[in-house]
Amino acid sequence: MDFFRNFVFNIHRVSESSFTKLNKLIQQKKLLKNQELVHLGQIPTNFYILRKGIVRAYIIDEKGKEHTKTIYTPVVTSGNLGALIKQEPSNLIYECLTECDVLECNYASFYDLTLSHHDLSIFHHRVLEAIHIREERKILELLMLNATQRYEKLKERFPKIDNLINQYHIASYLNITPVQLSRVRKNYRN
Repeated sequence: MDFFRNFVFNIHRVSESSFTKLNKLIQQKKLLKNQELVHLGQIPTNFYILRKGIVRAYIIDEKGKEHTKTIYTPVVTSGNLGALIKQEPSNLIYECLTECDVLECNYASFYDLTLSHHDLSIFHHRVLEAIHIREERKILELLMLNATQRYEKLKERFPKIDNLINQYHIASYLNITPVQLSRVRKNYRN
């Protein structure tokens, strides 16, 4: 599991003993396109590290319209963190938009391990910081940037995103309609 070792050590260098214990909690899984990692109303127990593929987190409003909150591409953690921490039903659905390779870990087992291993506690803290920064950036982009600028930022982070997932999902993530996305993409190319 060189991938997992690199993932952990790029965030925080932990001891070999701690890494070995953490590594025992990890299971590699292959998931199919459209497969859900977390269902609406499910109390999640696991978090995921995305190795390959694209996952989205979305919510459905009272009119049945989907709103994409986050698009995950490798290499990031995903899962409904709030629902994991509070042990409450998820208000988000986590869906594979492509076939995905993930590493799955039980959050309670991981958390218990962090209580007895300070280096893993620091690792956990740094992961939480990265998630906070990522979410804060998304909120600020929605508040401060117009649709074209948000699309440009998305293309900077995921250059081939247009060829990988449905345009509807991209539009939803950018908080615009598919028609608006079509106009933005046309202007972007020019």
